[in-house]
Amino acid sequence: MKVLAAIAMILALSSADDSSEDNNRDLWRGMERNVAGQLNRLQKLTQPHNCAASCHFSVHLDLVDYETAKKNCEEAKYIGFPTPGGRRLMSVHSELENRLAWYAFRYAYNDVPLKGKRYEEATNWAWIGLEKKTNTETRPNGSGKVVWNPNDWQWVDGVKMTPSSYTNWLTKHDEEVQPDMRPVEGAHQTAARIYRRPSRGGVWDDTFKNKLHPYICQFNLPVHYVVYPELKTWQEAKTSCEERGFYFAKIRNIVENDLFKKAVQVAYGEDRYEKKFHHENWIWIGATDLDESGTFKFYDGEEIKFRIPWAKKQHDNKTTRKRGSQDYVAVSRWGEWDDSYGLHWKRPFACQCSPQGIALDREMEKINEEWENREKIKEAEKERKRKEKEANREERKKKKAERKARKEQRQKDRAAKKEDRKQAKKDRKEQKAAKKEAKAEKKQAKKDAKEAKKEAKAAKKDAKTEKKAAKKEAKAEKKQAKKDAKEAKKEVKAAKTEKKAAKKEAKAAKKEARQQNKGKRSEISSVEKRQWTSGIGEELEKRQWPTIGEELEKRQWPEAINGEELEKRQWPDGVNGEELEKRQWPDGVNGEELEKRQWSLGVKGEQLRKRQWPQFD
Repeated sequence: MKVLAAIAMILALSSADDSSEDNNRDLWRGMERNVAGQLNRLQKLTQPHNCAASCHFSVHLDLVDYETAKKNCEEAKYIGFPTPGGRRLMSVHSELENRLAWYAFRYAYNDVPLKGKRYEEATNWAWIGLEKKTNTETRPNGSGKVVWNPNDWQWVDGVKMTPSSYTNWLTKHDEEVQPDMRPVEGAHQTAARIYRRPSRGGVWDDTFKNKLHPYICQFNLPVHYVVYPELKTWQEAKTSCEERGFYFAKIRNIVENDLFKKAVQVAYGEDRYEKKFHHENWIWIGATDLDESGTFKFYDGEEIKFRIPWAKKQHDNKTTRKRGSQDYVAVSRWGEWDDSYGLHWKRPFACQCSPQGIALDREMEKINEEWENREKIKEAEKERKRKEKEANREERKKKKAERKARKEQRQKDRAAKKEDRKQAKKDRKEQKAAKKEAKAEKKQAKKDAKEAKKEAKAAKKDAKTEKKAAKKEAKAEKKQAKKDAKEAKKEVKAAKTEKKAAKKEAKAAKKEARQQNKGKRSEISSVEKRQWTSGIGEELEKRQWPTIGEELEKRQWPEAINGEELEKRQWPDGVNGEELEKRQWPDGVNGEELEKRQWSLGVKGEQLRKRQWPQFD
């Protein structure tokens, strides 16, 4: 077994001659102390599970039969700490493995003396994973004390025994006395157990599978790293590992780095937080640069001798006033390293079972070598790129300076040309403005002269028009005056004609009336007397015809106002009768004419009465 062989090599580093009996004795004693120390360190974790364990084995103190022991080893995954590779009942293929199992068994019982008889006391023996597979029903005919055929036996790891296989059966006087396959009540002894007595060196015995004994389990993979999901600061993590009996985790090479990733997968599986630097994506290990900034070592001063797989842009050794400096190492779930603020940040942490690193076989050494070579190539390439980048940067810087100088010169040239163009443009603009202004002034002068001429012409025209209008108006007024005079003359003539006609008609009417009423005067007088009891003809006229004479005015106007007063009341501006007539009668007829117009016949009151009352005398 590679791991166990490596343990022996580690413990034998001080030995110069492996063939020396003294050196072998020292080797076994050193190994014994190592196993005892591991069991003692991990006692706090394993004792609640009624077992004792090292980084490679566990000794279970429960008394069970062989098949139960085999089942328990295979099914139990946790014994105070996880055993990620699983376990099985102990298989022994060398003296080294046998001694390790024997030491673990002894110190699980604190190396106290045995009790009772050798074969009868259950705790004197522990099950190991060797059983007889064939010829298990009967002892061979003619067999003696020992019944041993290597081909009948097989280890639980699948390895079959051969004549050359390692064995450590119980002997007496240097002669093997086991296995004897002693039958009892038809049953035979078909399973192996190991003896705890210190002086006998872990000898074996075959026994019945139904016997009850403690049992020794072997880890399929040695427990090296144990990851705890509890969140702690870096110092708290270190203390917690030590309190558990472990050591703060160290990663000494890329193989151990890969082993660390597997331990992380045991705790978390393939899960990770999406945010890369989430605290639970990173696990504290026992590395720091507290002694010398930028130079990382393990917490006990051990140097880190392999090329660290830092995360991109790490380590950056940031420092803040609040958090301090990034002096503590955390490793991601995917195996990258980062320097962090360990005094305040809380993260999961990893412990280590054995203080030594894992034993490297040739394949592991090859993996480490390939990693180192790849990293060297990467570093060389990185350095080449850095130098190339630096050279390119300097070249770019030089070209940039040249471009800048050319650009500045071009800018100066452009600025000068621009200034010249600007000045020329300004001069042209001023010339154009002056020319435009002169043209505008000339145009304005011409316009003003034209306007003055136009105004003079308009004034002459207006004067002529006014003169013509005044002349026309005077002519019209004169013509209207002539027309008015002609009309007045005509009206006077018409009035005279009407008056003459009225007189003629009145005269004719009077004449006719006299003729008709000549013989009726007495009758009229009688009628008047009958109709008007007052007997006065004049009163009749006044009552019948209120519009005649002064009496009419008195009846219409109870205050007996005269005509002039009437005019004043009707016309508050005090116009006289003539003016009133003019206003009432626009053609300017006089009072007499008015009477004629009002009384078309122009008859007097007496004549009117006669017309109204033609038949009365």
